Amino acid sequence: MLLALHAALLAQQGGAFQRIWLLVHFGLFLLWQPFIAAERELELFSAVLLTLITGVTLYFMSGWLIVMWLLLLLGILGGRVFTVQAARRGRFYLAAFGYVLAILLLWAVPSLILGEQQIPEAITHFATTYLPFVLVLLVFLPISSENESVQVFDFFYAVLVFQLGLVLVLGSLVTMRYTDDDYVNSVVLTVLGFAAGLFILAVFWNPTRGFGGLRTYFSTYLLSVGMPFELWMRRIAELAETEPDSSRFLEQALGEVASLPWMRGANWRTPDGEGSFGEAAGYATRFAYHDLELVFRTEDSLSPALFLHMRLLAQVVGEFYEGKRRENELRRNAYLQAVHETGARLTHDVKNLLQSLYALTSMAPKTQADGYDGLLQRQLPQLTKRLNATLEKLRAPEVATLELPVPAQAWWAELERRLAGSPVTLQGTIALERDVPGALFDSFVENGLENARAKAGPDGTVGMRVDFSCDERGVELSVVDSGSPVPAAVTRKLFREPIERGGSLGIGLYNAARQAARAGYTLFLADNREGNVCFRLRRTPGASAQSRQD
Repeated sequence: MLLALHAALLAQQGGAFQRIWLLVHFGLFLLWQPFIAAERELELFSAVLLTLITGVTLYFMSGWLIVMWLLLLLGILGGRVFTVQAARRGRFYLAAFGYVLAILLLWAVPSLILGEQQIPEAITHFATTYLPFVLVLLVFLPISSENESVQVFDFFYAVLVFQLGLVLVLGSLVTMRYTDDDYVNSVVLTVLGFAAGLFILAVFWNPTRGFGGLRTYFSTYLLSVGMPFELWMRRIAELAETEPDSSRFLEQALGEVASLPWMRGANWRTPDGEGSFGEAAGYATRFAYHDLELVFRTEDSLSPALFLHMRLLAQVVGEFYEGKRRENELRRNAYLQAVHETGARLTHDVKNLLQSLYALTSMAPKTQADGYDGLLQRQLPQLTKRLNATLEKLRAPEVATLELPVPAQAWWAELERRLAGSPVTLQGTIALERDVPGALFDSFVENGLENARAKAGPDGTVGMRVDFSCDERGVELSVVDSGSPVPAAVTRKLFREPIERGGSLGIGLYNAARQAARAGYTLFLADNREGNVCFRLRRTPGASAQSRQD
């Protein structure tokens, strides 16, 4: 490629041989160029456009056009010289870079632009005869056998080298006004001036002692991208230290991102839920880290530097969020383990109590009785069965026990007998007989009533109501109280983890939700208003079929 270029430069300007050698040079350049892989097939439009551009360039051949092409080639080689890592490959491209720079200054500019300019014959002879032998070094400095397509082309360095070459050529032409049109002296002075300027810049860029140099301020500017990055990172670190809840941390951290001037909105998705801020308009950029998916929407398309910056912000938020989730999971597991260990220590006492109840029930009379004796006859066997089921759970808390279904009418009648005389209002509608999990319903009702009693006012009373419906639409059981609503901080944790409270373990609704999920039911907070707090257990016919299928 470079030998064909040299032959074109030595041929008569504008002649047929110059056009032929330039055509050969362009063809070889297409095989070498680092932008498009050689194995890729060009589309018809691209091939026609490339042919048209080459034809027009060769037809309207001029000295300035060839000089500009040499500068472009110099920039492309410069992008390779400063990006390759291997020393042998670096020397290979450096030799080619030196040849193009020398032929540009020693022959192309004076012969193609300054045709009347007389340069020393020795320089002319060296440029035309001996300079091509520099390319022989490329034979002894071969590049490695690595695939050329995997090499990185640095566009920034290419543009910088192109601009330096252009300023060097134009500077030489301008300096001729002060050297009596002596081109050689102008080139020498311009090169020495550039060398002095680059030396001073290198000293201030990375000084041996004292301040950090210009590179420190330049790197700070590239990292900041016009925003106080350090302040944002400090704020995120403070949130990570002060906010234990992962969901609230994510909302507040992305609230800090919302203050960026180019941000129009964002939305995120996590295992804990979804959220968004701003408006869903503009250019969307998606990032995903662990279980966090972020979509940022900006005014304009992100530049490469700004894209890397936003990716860093998203990664920082994602790592902190994942750490918070794992911390909450470890805390929840430790809490459940403590509960299970406490239950294991009480197993022996429960077993002794159960033996006493067995003795009482075995000595109870078989004839039906009324009043208090009849109540004991009915309740002691039920109490014994439930205590036995509790003992089995304490022995193996991680194993899901099989709950036998009971008819809905029988379960509701038993609940009415058990809560008779209590301040709890019962409202039941059974239009269709179904089997229901009695243990699940009992656990849910007891937990709901216990939570309602904890809201008792100064007079020690609180309104409580249990609603039950069983028809063709499904089964629904609700516990309603007239107390204060559940705080917003607690609703985010309901049914997902134990709620620590001062007087109890706070694990009832958590276990009820897990038990409901195994039975195919859904436990949720249906209403949360002052004077009307409703917890509901529901199973629709479609959900029932899906549960059996699962």
